[in-house]
Amino acid sequence: MTASISTDVLAIVALCFTIYLAKRNPIVNNYKNKIYISAAVITIILLILEITTILMELSSNNNLVIPHRIANIMGFSLSPAVPFIFSFFNNKGKRIVHNRILAGPLFFNAFMCVLSYKTGWIFFVNAQNQYSRGNLFLLPMIISMFYFVLMIIAINKNTAEYEIDDKKVLISVFVMPILGTILQIIFRDLLLIWGTVSISLLLYYIFLRELQFKYDVQTGIKNRSAFEKEMERYLKGDKNAALIVLDINNLKSNNDKYGHKAGDETIFHAAKIVQESFMGIGEAFRIGGDEFCVICEEIPIDLVDTALSKLEHLLTEINEKRNIKIVLAYGYASYNKNESESIYSIFAQADKAMYEHKAKLKGFYGRRIDD
Repeated sequence: MTASISTDVLAIVALCFTIYLAKRNPIVNNYKNKIYISAAVITIILLILEITTILMELSSNNNLVIPHRIANIMGFSLSPAVPFIFSFFNNKGKRIVHNRILAGPLFFNAFMCVLSYKTGWIFFVNAQNQYSRGNLFLLPMIISMFYFVLMIIAINKNTAEYEIDDKKVLISVFVMPILGTILQIIFRDLLLIWGTVSISLLLYYIFLRELQFKYDVQTGIKNRSAFEKEMERYLKGDKNAALIVLDINNLKSNNDKYGHKAGDETIFHAAKIVQESFMGIGEAFRIGGDEFCVICEEIPIDLVDTALSKLEHLLTEINEKRNIKIVLAYGYASYNKNESESIYSIFAQADKAMYEHKAKLKGFYGRRIDD
């Protein structure tokens, strides 16, 4: 028991340190930062509760029966919360009804834990302050594993954000708590769950830090380095693709007129529009100051036209609310592994088509395009 307390204390210190680092320098983006910090804070609370219940059980003080029961209610109720947070955030954008259903097992578990104060269904603390498992002891663990499995499935389906190697790492990280839970069920004296969850969170933090090198800090989409790596993959692979090159018009003149803060805001909104327009069919990259590229693997070319129509619609919507208009020139070309010279020659064709579109926009808007 003393060894478990020492391990829990070390885990708390490590998680507090990573929370501090995550707040000081957000991981990848605010969205993922929120996931990590929320999960780490709840894990720290659960580790404190685990230490508390161990100390209470070691004590022979009968006056601790009620606090002992309350601590167990809180611990068992919060147990599925960490995997739930990851599952919930991975299902962001789903319908509200869907997310309410997803939260159902979490609230049912909390309800059963509260009832256990009197019934002893999940745990029992007797009048002598001794703890024992109830007949429904496995319920919080089963619900936790349910959320972990949902999260792993969501990671595996997320082709837009994670590469195959990333998925392997993430799945390995989150399988660890499942194994810890199974071992704790089998060996009653082992306290492995929150130790393994803590290790998983620390590894997840390291993974996100490594992932950060692939993303552009300003826009949140993948950067030039990730783009070059993706292009190399097509040089060595056997996949077809469509390349769309996009450029923000008049950025330099707008920077001179309105300031660089306004220019940074334009770049940010342009990146989000590009990303949203090609969501589900391509990966967006920021490859220069005001230039983007989208790579769409193995898709019909008419989907590119559909995505560009969506982009035009989103630009119209946002420009109705802005004084500084966002104008995007774009061009695309198709890469065929059997016919094209190389993916870079196709990129050059798409870039040329973008400049042709830029020239048309120059005439349409009746002003100089010097970016």
